[in-house]
Amino acid sequence: MLEIRFAETRRLDVEQELTQKDQFDTDKVPLPATLVREAIQNTNDARADGNEGAVVMRIGFHKADAVPDFLSGVLSTLRPHLEAVDVPTDGLDLDHPDFLTLEDFGTTGLTGSVTEKDTQHFSDFWRRIGRSHKGGTSGGSWGLGKLVFPFSSLVYTVFGLTVRAGESGPGWLMGQTILSTHTLDGVERMPHGFSAEFAGDGFPVPTNDPTTVEAFRTATGIHRTTEPGLSLAIPFPRDELSAERLIPLVIEHYFFPILTGRLVVHVGRTLIDAETVNALIETHKAGNLTPAQIAFIRDLHAAREADAPVHAPPVWPSTGFAAAFDSDTLDGLRTAYARGDLVHVRAPLTVKPKNAPDETGDFDLFLKVAAPGAEPVSLFVRNAITVPNEARAFASPTTFGALVAAGGPVAAFLRDAENPAHTLWNGRAEKLVRRWRSPALTLAAVRKALRELNQVLENSAGVIDPDALLDLLNIRRSADSPRPTRNPIVRKPVVDLPPPAPPRYRLRVRSGGFSIVAGPGLGHDDVPMKLLVRCGYAVARGNALKRWDRNDFEFGDDTTLAITHSGAALGGKGNRLALTATDKAFEVNVAGFDINRDVVVVISEIRE
Repeated sequence: MLEIRFAETRRLDVEQELTQKDQFDTDKVPLPATLVREAIQNTNDARADGNEGAVVMRIGFHKADAVPDFLSGVLSTLRPHLEAVDVPTDGLDLDHPDFLTLEDFGTTGLTGSVTEKDTQHFSDFWRRIGRSHKGGTSGGSWGLGKLVFPFSSLVYTVFGLTVRAGESGPGWLMGQTILSTHTLDGVERMPHGFSAEFAGDGFPVPTNDPTTVEAFRTATGIHRTTEPGLSLAIPFPRDELSAERLIPLVIEHYFFPILTGRLVVHVGRTLIDAETVNALIETHKAGNLTPAQIAFIRDLHAAREADAPVHAPPVWPSTGFAAAFDSDTLDGLRTAYARGDLVHVRAPLTVKPKNAPDETGDFDLFLKVAAPGAEPVSLFVRNAITVPNEARAFASPTTFGALVAAGGPVAAFLRDAENPAHTLWNGRAEKLVRRWRSPALTLAAVRKALRELNQVLENSAGVIDPDALLDLLNIRRSADSPRPTRNPIVRKPVVDLPPPAPPRYRLRVRSGGFSIVAGPGLGHDDVPMKLLVRCGYAVARGNALKRWDRNDFEFGDDTTLAITHSGAALGGKGNRLALTATDKAFEVNVAGFDINRDVVVVISEIRE
């Protein structure tokens, strides 16, 4: 029988508050979106071995007519703990709770020991916060993201029933409440309470009593019987977690695996799959996807299934695509792109685990010119999850683009780079830095790949068209049209000007970098001299400095550029380098820029 306990604190325990909640309910990614992303992310990543079809997520809503005695007892015991941390309980009918259920099918369930703490999934989910032992490409790490489940409850509670393949019995049932350190009846309590059975030393273990599990299933409305997977039941879900709110969010954040047949989601009575999603996008105004964008996603899925990409040479991260491909391949890619075909390039990439040999994996790049009037889309996908904030690395008004890391070492690397909400890759993520060598350089190579390939395909350097400007420059005039009169040339008098002062510094640009050295006009009295150096990659349109992106390069403590200097002090951030010359023979050398792109360098002298 389940009961709830909050262990007593010890003198050495650290007092904890619910500070993590703000990470899962922000203006940019509100709580409903975070819940959808976390639940389905882990469903995708828990795919059972051999399941080449879709994984299924069921999101249900159920109001209990009555709850079994053990569950009523758990909720009644919980009330004073909630009041001790100022969580309001007025208006909560503990005998008739509402439940939000999240169930995955075609998955593995929470494997590992249920009676001991180990490094498997069961312990990672129930007994750890901010750390997991998942490896490879099995994404959601059950680290911080799982906190969204209890935070989705007005009583900060979640129950879970897991069934594991190869086991008999009804499964394993357990619950958890996360509050803060609090005092009840004169005893200070730990923030984590468990709804479980308890060993002699107080260690919480789940129950697999058939009567208890069946009563729980009936009270919460979950569908799972003997199928492997995990079912979560959230009592008293927050008001914003309704079917009407969740359906468009499922489509918006998971349209890629849905459209490609890898994911099916039931939200209440609504089925979202590859066949129904088009109509649901229209009725729910979800994802802002147009028919052209949907067609692009279906086309790239078909291309991946056909598995006939153009393989980029392994040297592309250091040389760039233009230099890596031979001329025939490059011409073929450009011709296909200009013709409006979908271009599919598979890019190999070596990642460097710490304490292990280097591993080589790959990821796919897709580009297609948008038809007139169509609005392009930019997709960055890791396994089956879209990483929406990475779309800023490729934004073209004329081209559909997608980067898909479907699995293997590259997907494992990118998983470690994700933030808890799975919306952004961070080259300085703690897990990434701890597990991989040179992570910032590797991530920069991934981020720039789609943009760089697009530039190569659109680049017509070396192709001379003598008639390219004919319509603009060769303007014919009819025989009877009058010739324009020319203004008379006024010659200004020549004025003798003094020679310019010799420069105090010089800029020398070379492939992949530049140098700033003392000029002949710099004297002893001129130092210290302060210079502000701003850099950016040249762009076809716009200001190179304003179009700078941190994925291009970055000055500062974690810079990937190689900088040497003498007779000068440096400080940097973003695309700015602050230089103070302390010697009249100073020199600063900067290298490590992309050799296939031109660097714009603007230097300003700061006078005080």
